[in-house]
Amino acid sequence: MTPLRAMTGLAAAIALTGCAPAALVGGGAALTASAVGERSMLASVDDAAIKAGVQQRLGNRSGELFRDVFVTVVEGSVVLTGSVPRAEDRVAATEAAWATPGVESVEDALEVAQDSGTRAYLADVAISNDVRYALMRADGVRSLNFSVTTVDKVVHLTGLARTKGEIARAVEQARRVGGVRKVVSHVLTIDDPRRKQRLATG
Repeated sequence: MTPLRAMTGLAAAIALTGCAPAALVGGGAALTASAVGERSMLASVDDAAIKAGVQQRLGNRSGELFRDVFVTVVEGSVVLTGSVPRAEDRVAATEAAWATPGVESVEDALEVAQDSGTRAYLADVAISNDVRYALMRADGVRSLNFSVTTVDKVVHLTGLARTKGEIARAVEQARRVGGVRKVVSHVLTIDDPRRKQRLATG
């Protein structure tokens, strides 16, 4: 990956720390970065730098990893989603994430499958958009604090929630969206002990 591309990715990620959500679409999934909500601006900027670092290392490994692996970072916790053709690609992506300065944990949610093509990609984009809309309309869910990624009709939710009940409501809303095969939550609550430990040692 060229230095210009890396800097562009970092600038775009930092820009997402504003109040309005922005959609990032690529490869086999659609990703919406969550608003900072209960997070500080400094933490959000740090996450943007970590994300750019992980993406750069993926690109250094191979163009396919950069294209197929999608990176979400919340307070140093990295979630990798997407679909890769070989099991060893999952290992390479995880190693690249752990090699990035500032990373506190890595969750591998990658699937191993052949590229399902443009039609499946567009179906994932539509599902992600429908899930975002459902979260916006749901009572008791602050939709801006959630990110949505869809890979092969599996919806991944990331971000920070105020309560476990809010997570449960968000998951239920996502499950009700047509075409969704499965919903996986990577969301932490704002008082989660893992989050407090990272903040204390950060």
